Amino acid sequence: MKRNRTVILLIIVLVFAVAISAIAQTPKQIKRSDQLTKKAISLYQKKKYDEAKKNLLTAVRLNPKNVKANEMLSLLYYIERDFTAAKRHAHQAIAVNNKSAAGYYVLGMINYQRKENEQARLNLTQALKYLHNPDRRKKAEHALNNLKSKFSDVRAKKPLRKKIKQGLKLSDEIPVTENTYYQPYVAVFSFEETNDQAQTLGKTVSEMLITALIQKQKFTVMERTQLEKVLQEQSLAQSGAIDTETALKVGKLAGLQAVILGSVSRLNRSIEADARLIDVETGKALGAANGKVNDVEKVRDLANRLADELGKMASLIQPQIESSDSSATGMQK
Repeated sequence: MKRNRTVILLIIVLVFAVAISAIAQTPKQIKRSDQLTKKAISLYQKKKYDEAKKNLLTAVRLNPKNVKANEMLSLLYYIERDFTAAKRHAHQAIAVNNKSAAGYYVLGMINYQRKENEQARLNLTQALKYLHNPDRRKKAEHALNNLKSKFSDVRAKKPLRKKIKQGLKLSDEIPVTENTYYQPYVAVFSFEETNDQAQTLGKTVSEMLITALIQKQKFTVMERTQLEKVLQEQSLAQSGAIDTETALKVGKLAGLQAVILGSVSRLNRSIEADARLIDVETGKALGAANGKVNDVEKVRDLANRLADELGKMASLIQPQIESSDSSATGMQK
């Protein structure tokens, strides 16, 4: 009995010692977490995003209640379109600080893009109470204005929906204003090569189209490396064209609003390409574009023509907002 009591006492003492040790380490962990966050801010400002994220993840691991680290991670993941991770860190920031501007901003923008309009409105309204970053304020205000005008725009859009159902050529029917602000999130998949002469042109045209779309600033275009990462995660490889069903599946996983698929053919020196803008949520083609050049040296001109036509269709895709968290350290709220 005495031996058992001795063992029990030793266990109690050890547990108590471990607890005291853990408490003693906490201030050191918090200090180290803050140091890593400051380092991450410097790296972020130098556009070294991967290194910044690595430091922030360690900072949060050391101190899960580090608001600034969670805010920065929510913003970084939001930029990368990893909405699950973005929301997780945004919620964590808000849980510790209910005035987290970046947290509410991230949640609001995510909900906006997902058409969770009421939640988006609440998140963005909260964000604007605390936001100081002019760029984020502008985007939040723009999204809120879109939400307010959403119902008043429904009637005006009915004729356009009718045209879509009738299969008219949308690029000739859709007016595009100079001050268009919202840029739908899309990805361009490698074009199908319809004959042997067009070999290797599928990837070339799609790559040039990505560049042209970015320059036109009508869409937010997913980078090729990010797209390939999603494809690899799904055990898919884009050595060639991908069918519509697979593209839509990838689009949903990546948080895209639309995908761009197409085909290219070549006859002697003449090259012709067709492209389709497909809504990820509905699977419907919102419009089509085509172009033709008579010289292989003018392939970039072909890509620019396609981009011009597709850009006119950007207004067909409704804005959506994501849920967000507070602003990050070193970046204005």
